[in-house]
Amino acid sequence: MTATEAAKQIALLEEINAAQATQITALTEELRLMRNALYGRRRETINPGQLHLFEAQVDATETPEAPATPARRKPRKGHGRAPFPAHLPRETIEIDVPEADRCCPECGDAMQPFGEESSERGHIVPARIVVRRYIRKRYSCKAGHAVLTAPMPPGVVDGGKYEASVYSHIAVTKYGDHTPLNRLQSIFKRHGFHLPRQSMWEMLVRLDELVAQPVLRQMRSELLSEDVLHADETPVTFRLEDGKGRKTGYIWGWRNLRDRGDSKVLIEFKTSRARAGPTDFLGRWRGTLLADGYSGYDEVVATNGIVRAGCWVHVRRKFRDALDAGTEAAAVVLRPIQRLFWIERAIKKRSKAEQMSWADLVALRNRVRQQHSVRVLAQIHDAGRELSSRRATLPKSALGKALTYLCNQAEALAASVNDARLPIHNNGAERDLRHVAMGRRNWLVFASERGGEVASRLYSLLLSCKEAGVEPEAYLEDVLHRVATTPASDIASLTPWGWRAAQQTSP
Repeated sequence: MTATEAAKQIALLEEINAAQATQITALTEELRLMRNALYGRRRETINPGQLHLFEAQVDATETPEAPATPARRKPRKGHGRAPFPAHLPRETIEIDVPEADRCCPECGDAMQPFGEESSERGHIVPARIVVRRYIRKRYSCKAGHAVLTAPMPPGVVDGGKYEASVYSHIAVTKYGDHTPLNRLQSIFKRHGFHLPRQSMWEMLVRLDELVAQPVLRQMRSELLSEDVLHADETPVTFRLEDGKGRKTGYIWGWRNLRDRGDSKVLIEFKTSRARAGPTDFLGRWRGTLLADGYSGYDEVVATNGIVRAGCWVHVRRKFRDALDAGTEAAAVVLRPIQRLFWIERAIKKRSKAEQMSWADLVALRNRVRQQHSVRVLAQIHDAGRELSSRRATLPKSALGKALTYLCNQAEALAASVNDARLPIHNNGAERDLRHVAMGRRNWLVFASERGGEVASRLYSLLLSCKEAGVEPEAYLEDVLHRVATTPASDIASLTPWGWRAAQQTSP
């Protein structure tokens, strides 16, 4: 072998060794992340000790208006035994000393009553099925001309077997409490009542047709009148109609700004994660869309001229993964990212203490973010560029991926600094889809594409009820009675927030 050939062979081996070393590093990081996902803590908490080594000194010009470091929390005191809420019904049970025992144990004289003491214990009345028997009086003409009978109260279905309360209970139990229909069937059976799963499914379909579809058309119209929207998506599995397998579909979640008051949530089911999801929902909507870095939003953003806003929680999560994978240098970026969240907590705490209006909150955010967050944002990107320039930072490593995401989303991540209406994260939409993910652990798959569509619409109603502080069973039962007689022009009164307003104003 000549010297030239030997040099080429050595260079080739060195290249192979470098590639293998890179692969080993990437696989080691992936293994640590998988172990952490399986056995580590689920919450995205960060141990301050992990960041102290790289902690930068806080600028002395920062004012108490929005401290750059979190205030030290006072230790919580035990709250003791909390009383039962005042709105719960009370059942009074009087307990008296037997008359034969009302003598003084010392002198034997009869004892006199001088007061009483009370205590409360919680008691549960198990759910039970009540059969309503309607007995209608009949009247006839003496001459035999006619027969008169009192009309039946309107039902969900003409001649139907079940009241609206059963429809609403099944919907809330399945989509609110994540109880699959086979378990619900077993619960009814335990109470001595057989209600087949197919019958329950047909009732959910009927509820979807009568209430969810018309109300959600109004909810979508109101949601698209907002200037700012949150968006997120999560995968779900559904069975194909021909029964020949399963496919991955996606639940898309949409909501308005949480801080403004009435939170409006809408869930849609799509058979894929394609760009048709946001394109079909948004139509020609223009405004600010707060979402993660998924490219499926790019087309509608470009076509409609939508302002894209980024989520700092996603950025923090990626650098946290890099830190958990053993790359301590990630703390250089994590520390100022944490400072961004501390500033937002200070703003929220002050606005809550002073009970600020939406306009005052926006003004406070704008002032504090311009004074503090702009500088912290520059520190984050400076630290990111410095890490990217290091030879030890591999593009395919957890840190390299986090830095790439930070760089690609730089403009979107700066949107919250430029627009004080925006939160710095997309937690509202993620929280909505977490409800779906909790249910997914119980029902595992949608039985069909139609099942996913019905579920998404009923999820929309229940999540909006939760945001509006409305009891969902009472809402669905009442709307089932009213929807047939409510004109299309007044359908807004049947949305969860419209229904709540009507309940508050009614005598």
